Amino acid sequence: MIIKLIRHGESQANADPSSQQSVADHLIPLTKRGIEQSQKAGEIIGKSYLQNSLIYTSPFLRTKQTLKGILEGAKFNLEDAYIREDPRLREVEHGYFDVSTQHQMIKSHGHFYYRYQGGESPADCYDRVSGFLESFVRSVKKTSSQQSLIVTHGLALRVFVMRFLHLTVEQFDTIANPHNADIVTIASFKTLHFPQFISGHWGVEGLRYFSNKD
Repeated sequence: MIIKLIRHGESQANADPSSQQSVADHLIPLTKRGIEQSQKAGEIIGKSYLQNSLIYTSPFLRTKQTLKGILEGAKFNLEDAYIREDPRLREVEHGYFDVSTQHQMIKSHGHFYYRYQGGESPADCYDRVSGFLESFVRSVKKTSSQQSLIVTHGLALRVFVMRFLHLTVEQFDTIANPHNADIVTIASFKTLHFPQFISGHWGVEGLRYFSNKD
């Protein structure tokens, strides 16, 4: 089985963080650059991979636009794709307060455990993504599909990898947010060029790590 996870392309909020104050998070669109990034990712993933894949996306506008760009880049007709939207793949909820004012609290409590004021912690996101993973595995067994594409958000992508490969919190804390439209692949570690974490016969590649400067 091969699972390709992709973070959405550049969004309006990525390009201009102040836009988050006037647009609901789930309605933030991609920028022109984000659409181009998504199409490029589709070229890389390819039509043949998508033809027999289970396809999942977060219901947020930017992830749905990213998936549309991927299909366009791969020259795969939207009508031929069976797409499942799952709210459990949504962005971590940052609450109603400025995240930048909570850095000291995050540092004190630990990034994985700190719950944003009025929002979620990465641990909360881990719990709902764990529920998604259980449903996902059932679908894989039911359909016998060997390929999957999941379009989601940076934090949800990281906790999916954490849950699937049974990583520790300490290992999770070494993983940086993917760049927009980055592709992360989970598969048999023997088939990967540069496996980064290995659990049983599974491995992952395409992750970014925090540098000493971060």
